[in-house]
Amino acid sequence: MVTLIKKFNYWLITMKIKNSFLNRRSFILGSSLAFSGVAKVFSKNTANKSHVVILGGGWGGLSAAKTLRLMNKNCKITLIEKTKEFISCPISNWVIGQLINMENITFDYEKFKRNNDIEVVIDEVISIDINKKLISTNETSLKYDKLILSPGIQLDFSNIDGFKNSHKDSIFTAWKAGNETLNFSKEIRNIENGDNIIISIPLSPYRCPPGPYERTSLIADYIKKNKINAKVIVLDANQKVVSKGSLFKKAWDELYKNIILYHSDSQIRAIDNKEKKVFTDFDEYRYKILNIIPPQKAPNLLFKTGLIEKGRNWAPVNPYDFTSKYSNDIYIIGDSTDASSIGSIPKSGYVAYSMGKVSGLASYYHLLGKEPPSPSMINTCYSLVSETEGISVSAVYKFNKERNKIVTVDNASGLSPQRSNLIALNAWDWAQAIWKDMLT
Repeated sequence: MVTLIKKFNYWLITMKIKNSFLNRRSFILGSSLAFSGVAKVFSKNTANKSHVVILGGGWGGLSAAKTLRLMNKNCKITLIEKTKEFISCPISNWVIGQLINMENITFDYEKFKRNNDIEVVIDEVISIDINKKLISTNETSLKYDKLILSPGIQLDFSNIDGFKNSHKDSIFTAWKAGNETLNFSKEIRNIENGDNIIISIPLSPYRCPPGPYERTSLIADYIKKNKINAKVIVLDANQKVVSKGSLFKKAWDELYKNIILYHSDSQIRAIDNKEKKVFTDFDEYRYKILNIIPPQKAPNLLFKTGLIEKGRNWAPVNPYDFTSKYSNDIYIIGDSTDASSIGSIPKSGYVAYSMGKVSGLASYYHLLGKEPPSPSMINTCYSLVSETEGISVSAVYKFNKERNKIVTVDNASGLSPQRSNLIALNAWDWAQAIWKDMLT
């Protein structure tokens, strides 16, 4: 990947090619400048001293915090995050695939705090009192005027028999980037001839729909490059590859025909880690390394707070401004939201980033007693199918008043026609641009 990045820099200098994918950096940075211009108009009309608390220092929370600060220079903003560092989930598959190191996707919050006058509290939220507008952590309690929740997901292993009692030396999830990503990456380096690596994929919806398939591709790429006689067995609970399916399947057929074994309608029901076996409804499979990506739901905190309907797994919100169905002073964004209440958007990092901008802007207007402008969002998702080739999908969304939903804008979406080196290069540039926008 270092070689790939050097090639990218050389290519930028010599070719000076401008296309829709590369211009996403301009879009990201330009959108921030646009917000800054609006801030000059509105912030001098108010000396707002409100307190906005944001839970979650990931793609959604950081985006919301920066957007609000650009719009309002005076309000107090506190961001609460339980980990000391930002570790990017998007691009973390590259660590598992041995293309980059954890250091490449890990950042501290110092520039973010210093440049934006935002207090960052490293702590875990244990309760939210909607009536008192009070959020409590392990160490303190904070009153809020507006609360933006971007808490991510909770993994649900409850329906996988044997998981709790399994010794986890060969079982990984790595669906929240961190230590498990690093440990899984180390195990990939120890793959030997005859090994089976099983990757299980839950029923949709789940965080990052193409993520498991990119992970499959990059592990297979490592096996192929190192001439190891090993297999990647994919047990997908869905009926087909749920994102970029034709492009992934074509890449697998052409690059990894004797390495990747894909099984649809295959949901893991039980694990026997002593015998190194997993069981679906109809078959059993042996593994050396098991990457089990379980079903997911919103974190328990949202259930405890009363922000999720009984019998549901995700938090319903108003699609216009992402306020909770249960409190006009609480916004919920990112993976924990219920898509059925919003519209046709996936659970992706870029969507969380876009939702952060919408909620940050909405909270600014609501603090002024005004209605925010009609929201629009963008999503772009890159996936590598090898070290040097990638595929992508993008879409633009807007609010439809008649349907009261976020809808895809006609003729503004697209799937890359084929895999290419250019898209792999764009993926790295895209990630760096958004990290810079969020964290500085």
